[in-house]
Amino acid sequence: MTTRAGSRLLVLGTLWGLLLAAVPALLMTNPYRLSSLLVASLVCAVLSGCVGTLAAGRRAVRSGGRSGLLARVGTGASQGLVGGGVAALLVWGIMAVSISGFTLRNPVELSVLIEPDVFLGSFFVALSVFLYAFAGGVVLGPVFGTLVNRAVRPGIVAGGKDAGDDAAGKKDLVVR
Repeated sequence: MTTRAGSRLLVLGTLWGLLLAAVPALLMTNPYRLSSLLVASLVCAVLSGCVGTLAAGRRAVRSGGRSGLLARVGTGASQGLVGGGVAALLVWGIMAVSISGFTLRNPVELSVLIEPDVFLGSFFVALSVFLYAFAGGVVLGPVFGTLVNRAVRPGIVAGGKDAGDDAAGKKDLVVR
């Protein structure tokens, strides 16, 4: 994958993470005010969207140019699985710290983080985040898979190729 494709995937992942997280985050923060939990959640969404999109881009490159509906849904599911996993781990940690009452002025012991109410409460929030991201990847997979395919192989337009590119996407090294 080229640097240009990686940059496109990072931008796409940022937008994807914000798209999936913005609506639920804003609905849950009534009244709409900027809080540290909201900012942390959106940063986690951007990070997980970027990681998931890079993984989906690698999958799209390795698939060898398949562009059918199942390939696009598979790309979306791959993004949802990886991005949802990253988001779930990050949200689990943020929620556990938030529920435990940890602040910089009043730090708590680490044993508080594994108490059943803190541990299970944050686990079920993280599980719902994972399922939401995975379902979003699968349902929106045809659209997302098309965008990822275009990001990693921008020269392929309607079955054609850029001049000088071979089937693997590498530049032709023949000097003319």
